[in-house]
Amino acid sequence: MNLKRIGILTSGGDCSGLNSVIRATFLAAKKLGYELLGFKRGLRGIAVSEPDYIVLNDEICDETLLTSAGSVINSDTRWMTDALKSGKTVSDMKMIIYNGYNALNLSGLICVGGDGSLRVLNELTSGNEDLQIVVIPKTIDNDVSSTDFAIGFQTAVKVVSDAIENVRSTAKSHERAMVIEVMGRDAGFIAMYAGIASGADVILVPEFKYDIEKVKDKVKSSLSSKKGYCLIVVAESVEEKNFSHEKVTVSGIVKYPHVNYKGIGQHISDLIMETGIDARAVVLGHIQRGGTTSVNDRLLGTMFGIEAVKLIDNNDCGKLLCYVGNNVISVKIEDVIKKNINKRLLHDDPYVKAAKCIGVYVGEV
Repeated sequence: MNLKRIGILTSGGDCSGLNSVIRATFLAAKKLGYELLGFKRGLRGIAVSEPDYIVLNDEICDETLLTSAGSVINSDTRWMTDALKSGKTVSDMKMIIYNGYNALNLSGLICVGGDGSLRVLNELTSGNEDLQIVVIPKTIDNDVSSTDFAIGFQTAVKVVSDAIENVRSTAKSHERAMVIEVMGRDAGFIAMYAGIASGADVILVPEFKYDIEKVKDKVKSSLSSKKGYCLIVVAESVEEKNFSHEKVTVSGIVKYPHVNYKGIGQHISDLIMETGIDARAVVLGHIQRGGTTSVNDRLLGTMFGIEAVKLIDNNDCGKLLCYVGNNVISVKIEDVIKKNINKRLLHDDPYVKAAKCIGVYVGEV
């Protein structure tokens, strides 16, 4: 009797909560009689002639994984680019993955990834319908559609909120404006959630236009009040008429323009300084990808991991797991791609309404 096996990999940028998924997947697979193979460095671990993996076990998947950030099986963001540069075609990579999947006698493959990973997986599985794949959404940006939350987002919000609290003391001591630049790519979820949670006076996100003069007025108002300082949270992809983000070309399944977001926090700070107000910019950067995994991400990772194994055991694959209204559901990957894979803040979002209600300037909403 052949040994039943499931594979798991973590693709794209790292975040907190990945190890919670891996632990839950291992425990659920073990209960149903499956061996769990953890492919090293995302798709790079299976898209080779000799797959690179570890057999996950009780020692590796103990309870300490619940709190630890990163991925115990490592992640990777450059596999597709490197493969194409080496001369391989998309068809080549499809065949290599298919051969590795079959050679290892996998019943299914669990891929933990974000919107970019979803696009790649949808392309790689097209014509490879025998590949039984389940995708678990992870991204600190929380920009994958069809799910309320993705793995890593809520921990990132906690890390950012804590950092802003640390910034508050220096802002208050020096009676100045502090501009905190946060991640999020083209979505403003981290900025909006963390900004509200930490008492920001201004929250700028890419979804909404804003008036820089009104930002300056809000800063002046905050500094002239009993409060005496101002906190501005700005998402990394926010634009301004006299500021340009760096554009580069990235090779993936196809070449596409990619924007390198950096510098808007300092630019906003410089504009505030023009009014004579003391301002400083803080870029939180990759600390947002780490931190002790929040309770919510531990729970979400556990539920996603268990459900992914169940789908594979029931031969119900080609799905993206989603957390909607306190329930875990599954949606066909192809339907998510067709619908619009990217999620953005909307004007009627309850958090946007809440920010406006408590006097936060969030742009011309």
